[in-house]
Amino acid sequence: MDPVALSRRLAAGAVLSVPPFAVRLQTPLHVLQRSLHMLYGEFDLLDDGEAPDFVIRVSGTGGLHRFMRRQAMAFIDTPPPYTPLPERMAPIMFEQALNWCVATRTLTHLILHAAVVAKNGRAVIVPGQSGQGKSTLCAALVARGWRHVSDEFALMDPSTLAITAHPRPISLKNRSLEVVAAWAPEMAQSPAYEGTPKGTIGYVRPSRAAVESAPEPVTPVAVVFPRFDPAQAPALDAMGKAAAFIALTACSVNYREFGQAGFDAIGRLVDGNPVLGATYPDTGSAVALLEQVVG
Repeated sequence: MDPVALSRRLAAGAVLSVPPFAVRLQTPLHVLQRSLHMLYGEFDLLDDGEAPDFVIRVSGTGGLHRFMRRQAMAFIDTPPPYTPLPERMAPIMFEQALNWCVATRTLTHLILHAAVVAKNGRAVIVPGQSGQGKSTLCAALVARGWRHVSDEFALMDPSTLAITAHPRPISLKNRSLEVVAAWAPEMAQSPAYEGTPKGTIGYVRPSRAAVESAPEPVTPVAVVFPRFDPAQAPALDAMGKAAAFIALTACSVNYREFGQAGFDAIGRLVDGNPVLGATYPDTGSAVALLEQVVG
């Protein structure tokens, strides 16, 4: 869509398809409007009458900040659980707000804090907290032809263990920005936002192929916990079932809400698939290990 036309729609409120969700976003901030054109350019805008799953407004905070230090804040329908960021970081504020909506308002999927990638229909869940390398590995694999299923959340059906795709801009932090730029210079990256609470943050634009394939769920064949260590040789190590179960429940953002169904789902995931630790000293080694996992 033409950036001027997109800006007009966003200023009034536009419904963006971010599979599997519809997100109504309203923002007058040009920095966010430009970012959405760049990072979500392959996503579809829906009719204004489409009922959204989430409603997000990102705007200035007003008051004296308008003149002294311009800030941005995201507003949902409850008091926001985060503090304002400088206005130039409004794209980060939007991603943060959308993450919060998915994590707290999704009642149909058991959610793991994990990237999901697939090759030849074989999906791998890559869990991990921020800074453990899952997003870097996700971007590196996507650059080598793997399907980009999700960068942030594995949306798992607790009955079938099928994972619904949720492709979003891949979030990279600090040195990962340079690593991915060197590994895959053809991947479109956003400007880097320096001075955030987590250091420097940037995003990789999802491909149209990732968006178009989103309606097709995937079934995991393995779970791989990444661990970057420049002093170690590449290695895959099997995790014991008890340790794997505990690690996966710790990675779930809504495990307790599902009760017995969540317990059973993670138990079946662990019983039916290898759960591995992948230690690697560099990006090439990490990709090779994941290629080994899928055969």
